[in-house]
Amino acid sequence: MKDNEIGDEKSVDVLSVKSLKSQKTVLPQDVFRNELTWFCYEMSKSLAFRIWMLLWLPLSVWWKLSNNWVYPLIVSLLVLVLGPIFLLVIREPSRKRSLSKQLTQFCKEITKNTPSSDTHNWEVVVANLNSYLYENKAWNTKYFFFNATDCEKMFRTTVLEPFSLKKDKAAKVKSFKDSVPYIEEALGVYFTEVEKHWKLFNTEKSWSPVGLEDAKLPKEAQRSKFTWLLGRIFTIYFLPLCLAFFNCIYTSRNDDLISDFLCTVVIFLFMVWLFRNIRMIVLSVKMEHKMQFLSTIINEQESGANGWDEIARKINRYLFEKKVWNNEEFFFDGIDCEWFFSHFFYRLLSAKKSMWLLPLNVELWPYIKEAQLSRNEESLMKK
Repeated sequence: MKDNEIGDEKSVDVLSVKSLKSQKTVLPQDVFRNELTWFCYEMSKSLAFRIWMLLWLPLSVWWKLSNNWVYPLIVSLLVLVLGPIFLLVIREPSRKRSLSKQLTQFCKEITKNTPSSDTHNWEVVVANLNSYLYENKAWNTKYFFFNATDCEKMFRTTVLEPFSLKKDKAAKVKSFKDSVPYIEEALGVYFTEVEKHWKLFNTEKSWSPVGLEDAKLPKEAQRSKFTWLLGRIFTIYFLPLCLAFFNCIYTSRNDDLISDFLCTVVIFLFMVWLFRNIRMIVLSVKMEHKMQFLSTIINEQESGANGWDEIARKINRYLFEKKVWNNEEFFFDGIDCEWFFSHFFYRLLSAKKSMWLLPLNVELWPYIKEAQLSRNEESLMKK
């Protein structure tokens, strides 16, 4: 009897170990060295890549049969250059098309695993969907999603935003057909989890700055906003544009001064525009950063310009402490902070239209409205 009991205990231990091993989620980010190697692997397995490789067979025959090498060379260079560009262009539409045929399963996984705005909660969804898509021949590899961030992004672009922007039930049925009830259930679960995360964030996860009285806004340390802006855009991240900018300045000493001057101005304005959009992309990496921004706006007691200055000072410290930004100069001052909120949050909410590569923040719409109302109320109280 004792031997049987010992054997049963050992078998239970073995099963528990096996179950623990099976619970370990292995994602493509754990298999590949980085996202670039995963991307190259995915491209090499695509049908478009194989067609591109097959094009070299008739080209090589043409090289041998042709007496004039110029035309085969031109065509070969075109195929060499345009081929990778074509592969890059069709990649995302191809992924979205494949996923759009499996929206029901996608939504079932979301309903079952209840992922929220926390990216780590999406890892189980990634593992399950990668296996499902491969086993059902919806995708030709086992690595459709690279990681949880990739999965959440696809959920946003294929389900959350398109479905939320549909005006009525008929439009939703026309676009999503039989997947509508599953999408509605999945979005209900997702929004519930986001609301829980928001409430938890405002209570237990609330961030309070330390030593904020010593923090200075860039407007207090820099001569002007122009000098601050120059210091932000002339960095290694803008190196190609910086080189083009200085090249235009150098060549402006030549005869064609007007065109060189206009080119210089256009490049500089593009760098300013790119810097402003990059700040939003940086802030959008994690939902908690956007929630902290909105929470700070809502809970700020000061009104008017002083209130926005305090918000800018707090967010500058927060993003620096969280290593999102490499200094405490994310916002120049309160005016810059207010413009940032109006341009990248409230304006997108009002227009309900995506701008460049920026998300619509559909799940944050109630909190964006609350932040806008809180600022308006503070201004009215001051008056």
